[in-house]
Amino acid sequence: MVHRAQPIPGILLLILMTSLLISCEDKSPSHQNDFVVLLDASINGFDPRFPVGDSSAKLIGLIHAGLVSTDTPNGKPELELAKAIHQRSDTVYDIELHPGLTFHDGHPLTASDVEYTLMELGSDLISSPLAGMTRRIKSFTIHDDLHFTIELNEPRAPFLVELSMGIVPKHLCDGLKQCPAPHVGAGPFQFAEQSQDQHTVRLTAFDDYVQGKPSLPALSFRVVKDDNTRLIALLGKSADLVQNAVSPLMLPVVEDAEGLVIQKDQSFKYTYLAFNLRREILQDLRVRQAIAYALDRESIIKHKYRGLAQLSTGMLAPGHWAYNPDVARYDYDIEKAKKLLDEAGYTDPDGDGPQMRFELELKVSSNKFRRALAQLMANQLARVGIGIKVRSYEWGTYFHDVKSGNFDLTTLQWPSVLEPSLYHWVFHSSNIPSPDNVSAGANRGAYRNEEVDHLLEDGMIETDLEKRKQIYDRIQEILASELPYVSLWHEDNVAVLRQGIKGYITTPNARFEGLKVTSRAKAQGEHNDTAQ
Repeated sequence: MVHRAQPIPGILLLILMTSLLISCEDKSPSHQNDFVVLLDASINGFDPRFPVGDSSAKLIGLIHAGLVSTDTPNGKPELELAKAIHQRSDTVYDIELHPGLTFHDGHPLTASDVEYTLMELGSDLISSPLAGMTRRIKSFTIHDDLHFTIELNEPRAPFLVELSMGIVPKHLCDGLKQCPAPHVGAGPFQFAEQSQDQHTVRLTAFDDYVQGKPSLPALSFRVVKDDNTRLIALLGKSADLVQNAVSPLMLPVVEDAEGLVIQKDQSFKYTYLAFNLRREILQDLRVRQAIAYALDRESIIKHKYRGLAQLSTGMLAPGHWAYNPDVARYDYDIEKAKKLLDEAGYTDPDGDGPQMRFELELKVSSNKFRRALAQLMANQLARVGIGIKVRSYEWGTYFHDVKSGNFDLTTLQWPSVLEPSLYHWVFHSSNIPSPDNVSAGANRGAYRNEEVDHLLEDGMIETDLEKRKQIYDRIQEILASELPYVSLWHEDNVAVLRQGIKGYITTPNARFEGLKVTSRAKAQGEHNDTAQ
C-alpha cells in the first residue's frame, strides 16, 4: 500500500537543518547520481559464510548470489544461480547451474566454487558457524562445470532454504579464513568502495548478473544511527530510501512532507510475550489464557504502531506458505480474563480496588520504545488484577537473563521467521538451555510437549511440501492452545522513499531484493532515445 505525502510549511525548518548533514557527505561528481539508502546499524562484514548483523546481511544479499533465493513473497525458495534442482530421493539432489555464470571479476562460476563454498564451512581453517551444512553432506559429486550431485546423510527439509547462502569464489578465497577485500560475488551489485570509518559502502550494478543487470547504476549505503538525522536526510533530499528505520512516532512528519512516499507491506517479523513455565503460577494454562485475553493488542497497534502491524496467531505470518489461520485466538476480553483467574483460584482480594491478585516481573531491554510497550501492557494487565513490575536492562544483561531462564515474562522479536524449522529451535524440549550452556537452544521458557517434539522432528525431515505443511498446521494448533507464548503482532515493513522512485518492493524478510528492479522516473525535460 502506498501513501502519497502532502506538503506543510512547518517542515521547512527540518529541511534547513540538513545542511549540517549534507556538508559532511561525499559530493564527488561521480557519486552525485547514486541511489542513497540509509541504514540504522553498522556494516560489519561481507562474507556470506559468517552470520553478521542485519545491515551486513542485507548488503551480502546484493553482492552475493545463492543457488536459490529466499527473498520471495511467501518464503518459498526460488532458483537463482541454479537453473534446475531435481530431488531424486529424500537425500539426493541433482543440481544444474545456469551456463555462462561469472563472478564480478569476470572469473567463471562453476560447480567447483559451489563445492568449495559448501564443503569447506566445517574445515579447521574456515570453522564457520554454518559448519553444520558441511557435516550434513555425505558426498558432493561434480559431473562437469555446470552439473553436480549432493547427497545428504539423512533427509533434511530446510536444505533447499540453506542453499540460499551466497557462493564465494574459490580462486580468491581458498586458503584464507575469510574472503579478501575487495569483496567479489555473483549478485546483482558489485562492491566498489567502503569509507575508512566503514559507515558508507558503495555498490555498482553488475552487467552479467544471472537475472539481468539492475536499472540503478550505483547504490550508496550510509549508516546513520540517530533517528532524527535519518529523518532530516530524507526531508532534505540527501537520501532516497529508508526501510524499517523511521520510528512509528515520527511517521506523521513523513506523511506531511512534500516529495516523500510511504510504502508498507506485511512482514515475517514476529513479536511475542514469553512465559517462563518453570514458575508455578504460569504453569496454569488458565493464567496464561487470562493474560492473553487481558492484552488489548489492537489498541497497542493503533496507538503505538500507528496501525503498522498485524495481529499474530503464531510465529508464522499470514502470507507464509506454512501459515495456519485456523487456530485458537485471544481477542481482548477483560471479563473472560477475570473469570479464568477466578477459576484458577486467584481471586481479586478487593474487587476493582488497588490490590492485585498476584505480581509478576516483565523483563525487557532498555530500548525506549520497548520499555514504553512493556509499561502499556503492564497497565492493561492491572485492569484484571495482575500486578506487573517492568524491569529494563542493557541488552547484554537482559539477554543473558532470558537465556538463563531468569525471568517471569519477557517480550522479544524474531526479525524474520522464514523457515518453519525454527519451531524446533524454539519449542523442542531438547532445546531448553541449561545452566552450563545457556545457548543450547531457544526454548527459554522450558516448554515441553511430547507430541510437539515428535511433530517437530518429523517437520525437519519431511521434504514433501504439502505433507510438511500438514505437520506445521498441527504444531501451530497445539501451540496456540497451550500458549507457551502470547503471540502479539507482525510489524509491517515500512519503506520511506523519495517521490519518483519506481518499482521498489519490500519482501516479508525485509531484505533489499527490491533494489534489483528499482528505477528512478525520468527527470522533467528528459526524453527517450526514440522521442522526436
